[in-house]
Amino acid sequence: MKIILTECDTGNFMTFPMLPEEIKVDCATRFQSYDIMNIGEIMQPLGEELTRISWSCKIPGEKRQLTTGNGYQNPYLIVSHGDPLKVQSWFSYLRYKGIKCRLLITETPVNHEVYLESYTMTYAGGYGDYDCDISFIHAKSLKVSTEGEEEPNEDGKAVTPQEEKRPEKKADTSYTVKKGDCLWDIAQAKLGAGSRYNEIAALNHLSNPNKISVGQVLLLPE
Repeated sequence: MKIILTECDTGNFMTFPMLPEEIKVDCATRFQSYDIMNIGEIMQPLGEELTRISWSCKIPGEKRQLTTGNGYQNPYLIVSHGDPLKVQSWFSYLRYKGIKCRLLITETPVNHEVYLESYTMTYAGGYGDYDCDISFIHAKSLKVSTEGEEEPNEDGKAVTPQEEKRPEKKADTSYTVKKGDCLWDIAQAKLGAGSRYNEIAALNHLSNPNKISVGQVLLLPE
């Protein structure tokens, strides 16, 4: 197993030289709770919490590095013999600047873009080692569209958010007769073809299509 942390923009990376005993991955779903009278508590899911990945490990000091021959693979830090203070400085830079990184833990499903959420470094022992507790949070992309900005729909065509959300106009299901109306004109206006007047007559059981009265409500075929 290897734990490799790489800056997404620059490609600078570090391989953790000493593996932790365990790696903790926290995944959860957010819920909104409602207390409804006579029903009780209802939980409504509100989306997924960001995944957190954390562990405790040791950053070996220079004396241990000289003894074991292990080292970091990080050309940015130039710490081939392991300088915990430079490692801490890099961690501080990643956290303070909000640098997006890729965290790869081989032999596990973890291969995510992350941000360094928090870390602690504690001096431990005569080898110059530092005990490190470190936590990363999954970096999810967020796209925000301004009003009127075009976005592609499922067919790949550009549409504005208003167009995408606008409901289709429902066809009229009835019509109230006005002065001067005839079935042919109503069929032309509402059904798109005057020749469909007979459909309106049949639907409304009109024995004589030429006899309609002002104020009469006529059902229209779908």
